[in-house]
Amino acid sequence: MNATDFDVAVAVGQRNLAEFVWGAGDRDGVALIEHSTGRTYRHRELVFAARRFAAALAQRGLHPGANVAVICPNGAEFIAAYYGVLLVGGVVLALDPLGAIDEWEAALARTPAGFAVVTGAVWHTLVRERRAERFQHVVVTDDDGTVAAARTGAVVGWGALLAEATTTVPAAAGGDRAAMLIASSGTQGEPKQIVLTHRNIAANLVQIDLAHRLTTQDVVLGLTPFRHVYGMLHPLNSTLRVRGTVVTVATPFTAADLLDTIHRRRITVAYLVPSVLAELATFPDVERYDTSSVRLVYSGGAPLPVEVAATCARILGAPVVQGYGMTEACCTYAPPDIDPGPPGSIGLPVPGTQTRFVDPDTGLDVDEADPGEIWIRGPQVSPGFVQGDGEIVPVTDADGWLHTGDIGRRDARGYVTITGRAKQLIKYKGHQVAPAELEAILLGHPNVADAVVVGVPDEIAGEIPVAYVVLSTAVPLDDVSAYVAERVAPYKKIRRIEAVTSIPRSAMGKPLRGGLGRAH
Repeated sequence: MNATDFDVAVAVGQRNLAEFVWGAGDRDGVALIEHSTGRTYRHRELVFAARRFAAALAQRGLHPGANVAVICPNGAEFIAAYYGVLLVGGVVLALDPLGAIDEWEAALARTPAGFAVVTGAVWHTLVRERRAERFQHVVVTDDDGTVAAARTGAVVGWGALLAEATTTVPAAAGGDRAAMLIASSGTQGEPKQIVLTHRNIAANLVQIDLAHRLTTQDVVLGLTPFRHVYGMLHPLNSTLRVRGTVVTVATPFTAADLLDTIHRRRITVAYLVPSVLAELATFPDVERYDTSSVRLVYSGGAPLPVEVAATCARILGAPVVQGYGMTEACCTYAPPDIDPGPPGSIGLPVPGTQTRFVDPDTGLDVDEADPGEIWIRGPQVSPGFVQGDGEIVPVTDADGWLHTGDIGRRDARGYVTITGRAKQLIKYKGHQVAPAELEAILLGHPNVADAVVVGVPDEIAGEIPVAYVVLSTAVPLDDVSAYVAERVAPYKKIRRIEAVTSIPRSAMGKPLRGGLGRAH
């Protein structure tokens, strides 16, 4: 548990992330089970598909450093595309397949991509909205036979593309080259594309492995999307690196689905979000399911109430713990397997991570046990986010510290507990929802003169986005909510809306959210 930044950097070197993950062992067991379809894939099958995909991209002219938009759910095609893009030196730009087209367009405007991997549903949306022409090459994962007629040569089905590959390509260099662009609202509220390098992710896998160890015998539930840093690190990369088995599931995902999946697939480790665990804590018919295979449950994406964790631990007969991370810094805290720490704790800093607790007003370190904003520094911290002109803007200060915006305290043993957030980000069922994004959309409504969005605590979702609007002309509030829903992903929808006569603001014009229902 005392690895240094140097130790982690040496372990990672300049390796390509795909080679780093797939080169860690030679066991050829079952790598993936798609619970909803019943499809299974062995490790060698996925590696073969990824290498064929990399070769096909190279044959179609993808150059190292080029972005590839991947707009598809967890599954074999996402995994093969993810590692294939990395192998050939491309950069994975993972977008939500259930997102609104305006969200895709905003991300692609910041980080353009000439290649795309999409589902059939996404492809038809792009065609219908006349947005398909932005891509030079499109791969459709579930070709229904209609895509080839749309743009011959530029669009191809998944199977046909893999069949094109007649050779393999050597793994491109890794190290400090960009590997992924992941959406994050960060501490400022506006959506950004965060750069994670091969070294960032590989170093973090080493850090995680020193605190929390998976084995080849583990069957891991991958609920969280692989396009998110939580899903990408834990159920995907960490599991495949040790040659374990990942089980993917369809969403929406309920407590009944969780118990059924554990029962039928003999899940040993489950990576979940607090909303699913909150539902499980009140589930009435647990005895019907055999959960004896579970040895550990991890929660992430939002704070997990202590009472919910304790109840679910009794139901499942296994520890229920929570870690901590963020897109800009991957996983930064993890409860060690041998000692998860006190209830409610997020554990210890993963090895190689430096931590400070700072008074947000003075910038000075606080005394032990006093709350302060968490600052972190380590090899897993992103170099920055991409601006529209391609420039990378650092997410750290001049000394390399990332100011997380989260408030926490540490005990005498170093275990950390989150006590609040300095930032305004809303966490809905583990998803990041930026108030500024929703406010901008609301202000685009012809009958909305002013608006503010706040996060309100919710027992199931963690927080829900609530909008307060000043109407210039009387209009049904349901119409305003629908206007927003048409322009965002489902998890970003306004869950409650109220009309007010004015929005309280500071002298600088910033909305005073605290007076409108936010409990922080």
